Amino acid sequence: MITTDAQVLDALLPAAIHLHDAMVEKGATTPAAIDTLLARLAPDLEADARPFVLRLATWVAFYTEDVIDEAMLDIVRAANPTLALGALSVQSQWAAFDLRVRRGEHPDAPNKERLRNEDVEHFRAAVAGMPAYAFGRLFREQLATTPTAPPYEDNLA
Repeated sequence: MITTDAQVLDALLPAAIHLHDAMVEKGATTPAAIDTLLARLAPDLEADARPFVLRLATWVAFYTEDVIDEAMLDIVRAANPTLALGALSVQSQWAAFDLRVRRGEHPDAPNKERLRNEDVEHFRAAVAGMPAYAFGRLFREQLATTPTAPPYEDNLA
């Protein structure tokens, strides 16, 4: 059985993400350089927690690589690859919001479905040419509907 301490995880995961980012930014490739970065980024981190941060940072790097590789395969077909990347990203934003709601950190939004549909409409033209499988179910279902004008365009008369 796996046991976790949320406070420990909440401290370790951001350190791992920042370590990954700093390694890319600084070009840290040696164990000594990585240790120096970790010491600078998380000076209060206890020695026995460092291996866990390194393990988490490894998974952050693998996940980041996988997401970018998969996205690149799909966005090259898009009408606007830059905005198409944003369309893929917004789905993770939705998941993060729902997870925060689930954890009790944020109230749910009563108009969440409408807001998400507006997100899809914002990106609709940009993702033209991308395969539907590149998106999650909610995004695909809205793309399958008849396009609607975003509410801000209704006031341009």
